[in-house]
Amino acid sequence: MALIGLFGVLEYRFPQAAQLETARGRVVWQQETRGALYFILSDQRQLVVQAKGDADGRQRQTVRDATMYPLTVQFLPSQQSAVGFAPGPFYTAYVVAVGGKPVARLEQVRAAYRRDNLVALGMGVAAALAGAWRVRSLSPAPRRAGGGRPASRRSR
Repeated sequence: MALIGLFGVLEYRFPQAAQLETARGRVVWQQETRGALYFILSDQRQLVVQAKGDADGRQRQTVRDATMYPLTVQFLPSQQSAVGFAPGPFYTAYVVAVGGKPVARLEQVRAAYRRDNLVALGMGVAAALAGAWRVRSLSPAPRRAGGGRPASRRSR
């Protein structure tokens, strides 16, 4: 039940288009990790594109190539994170656009996040059920003498 509640919270916290702010500039620094691409724009805004919201990798590839041309990035200023290899907060980028044309629409990013969260929810439920089955199968069954009747002290 808690896993389903967590999925609901993640879905509820996904930003609406009206909440997003815009940053523009060329990429002056970038660092890729296993699950995200961190980058800094020429206006000194620090952003990150999460792999879970970019299933086909097009947004991350656009950021990698953006040292040659400026980007427009939409992000939610209230969602920030810090990383160990760079100082300051990084804001999650939801929409990356080149020349005013978005690489992926916000609805596509939302669908990618939802799909990833549903897979995680399914895996969590399966792991919880497997754990419960394992605990139940390892617990000792009540042992009774004489085909299920409790042993009597008088029968000895």
